[in-house]
Amino acid sequence: MHKTKQIIFFAYVGLVFYLTLLPQENFSKLSTIKELEIFLEIDNLDKVVHCGMFGLMTILLFVTYKLTNLRLMIIPFLISFLIEILQGVLTSLHRSFDFVDLMANLSGIALAYIAITYYLQHKKTQ
Repeated sequence: MHKTKQIIFFAYVGLVFYLTLLPQENFSKLSTIKELEIFLEIDNLDKVVHCGMFGLMTILLFVTYKLTNLRLMIIPFLISFLIEILQGVLTSLHRSFDFVDLMANLSGIALAYIAITYYLQHKKTQ
């Protein structure tokens, strides 16, 4: 079971790398999909997506490795920071380092950490 969790975690991390390092023009194609139109009108939707992606990554890290200390926040943040650095270095992606993306990622990590902490405290009292 633990190996399965590890596979899921690393597959998810790979998916996050893939999606965040795709060239920017790939996402402009989404605007031609009628069913997505309502979602694409949301201001700063990409920041919400960043928050969700890294929040889920933090939860998967907890479920996989049972980390409950600061490492639970540091590992996803370092992954997030590496992705932003790569976006700045790999100029063919037409992307760049975005501090606001980094803050959205950190927000998702922090929200997941708070939820996990709450869950663990609630679990102890039962």
